[in-house]
Amino acid sequence: MEIVLQAKNVRKVYGIKGNVYTALDNISLEITKGDFVGIMGPSGAGKSTLLNVFSTIDKPTSGEIQISGQELETM
Repeated sequence: MEIVLQAKNVRKVYGIKGNVYTALDNISLEITKGDFVGIMGPSGAGKSTLLNVFSTIDKPTSGEIQISGQELETM
């Protein structure tokens, strides 16, 4: 199946030096064409951060994200 979204070791950290909050910690997933995906979790778990990173509203601290084989960094 065609992979439409692939994330490898995505990490997002907010803050500076001793006052940091890790919103995403090494998230990896593949979504193929036709998949139905739900993102669930408690408040503060990083759901909105994950969607913001996938939609390029925010940049990940580290990791790779590809949409249809193209790196988000190059879009």
